[in-house]
Amino acid sequence: MNDVHYLTVEEVAQLARCEHKTIRRAIHNGLLTAYKPAHRLLIREDDARGWIESRCVARAPARATQPAPKIATRAAVEARVARLSAMQRNATPG
Repeated sequence: MNDVHYLTVEEVAQLARCEHKTIRRAIHNGLLTAYKPAHRLLIREDDARGWIESRCVARAPARATQPAPKIATRAAVEARVARLSAMQRNATPG
């Protein structure tokens, strides 16, 4: 025997914890397959669960970290000190 179970729009909405309008919109947009025997929309339970699970929320990208501050080399520090000393000598009347 075939183990296919069909759900109504309202049952799928309860399963997905949403409004029936959301289910009808998904059917209208071709995101969820439905059948209409005897004027009533029916959705395969497997299709309904697949649709719900396809609506996975993407993980947020990791926050960009601040780049590590550059550490000045000894030579760079000595060069700065020499420039500052020269500037002070030039600025001091004497």
